[in-house]
Amino acid sequence: MKIMFTGGGTAGHVTPCIALMQRLTDHQLCYVGTNAMEKQLVQNCGLDVDYHQIDAVKLQRKLSLKNLLIPFGFAKSVWQCCKTLQRVRPDVVFSKGGYVGLPLVVAAKLTHVPCITHESDATMGLANKLSVPICDKVLSAFACHKKATVVGSILRKEIGNGNKSKGLATMGFDGSKPVLLVLGGSLGAQQLNNLVADCLQLRQQFDVFVICGKGKDAKGLRCASYVDNIADLYAAASIAITRCGSTTLAELVKARVPFVGVPLVKNSRGEQTANARFFAKQGCGIVLDNPTANQLQNAAICLYNNRLAYQSNQQRLVVDGTDRVLQAILAYDNHHNKALRKKGSKHAH
Repeated sequence: MKIMFTGGGTAGHVTPCIALMQRLTDHQLCYVGTNAMEKQLVQNCGLDVDYHQIDAVKLQRKLSLKNLLIPFGFAKSVWQCCKTLQRVRPDVVFSKGGYVGLPLVVAAKLTHVPCITHESDATMGLANKLSVPICDKVLSAFACHKKATVVGSILRKEIGNGNKSKGLATMGFDGSKPVLLVLGGSLGAQQLNNLVADCLQLRQQFDVFVICGKGKDAKGLRCASYVDNIADLYAAASIAITRCGSTTLAELVKARVPFVGVPLVKNSRGEQTANARFFAKQGCGIVLDNPTANQLQNAAICLYNNRLAYQSNQQRLVVDGTDRVLQAILAYDNHHNKALRKKGSKHAH
């Protein structure tokens, strides 16, 4: 079976695709994206995936003359995707959304290739909103759209099965203190890194490790821009402080790591706040909006002292919908051969 994936703009649009591809290695896999971060993530994921590069244009969420050129750039992207689809002839397209994915969704409709999209956030992104009317199946982690079937989040298979010793070794800790893992995301990482670095009481009580983001730092705290074995770090962590991307929160819930969520508000549509409040209502963590260093460290210490109750709530919540998404994809197995047989049958009559 040939399966074509797409999604980009942030890692949150790419890592779920990689999670699916990890479980589809018996099939022919390809990915459509730009010459940006999704290309690096896919090509470094250790899987046999054919990468097809396109151009893509992003809507500026402010008044900008660049937006006037979007129709021309988008038309070019769709044309590139149509040519790719005609050449590769996949059985199904799977889009994780973002401005990178939308041209392929439109091209799939034009070339009569079945298309599935999945929304991770509690509110649907613009690209997926535009994709809903033209996709064959719309799946989601939350009840975010009346046409979406709620299946849960797409999570990497190793989440919840990490090795604590390997996680401690990666971070350079000996396990004598509880570990506080900080996950800053991308756009708002530096601000959160700085805030945690100012929490002197946390630095005394915990071994603090920060996934600081590419090109960012954490003011003397142990950090890495990115790690390949995040499941091991989850296994070693007692609690986490995090931005509130849906996939990250779902991973923390599955790995039973209670969290203090600090949603990113600037340059967002409010999806992180909605994600965080959903999980907080389920008793999986605490949400703070624009906290001070003192408020953040008080919340983290309270979370740690009550971590067993939070972990119990996390254990009861089912967040992993990966198997249901795989079933939806595999339902289109051999699509083109079936279509050809149907076309041949019509000609015979």
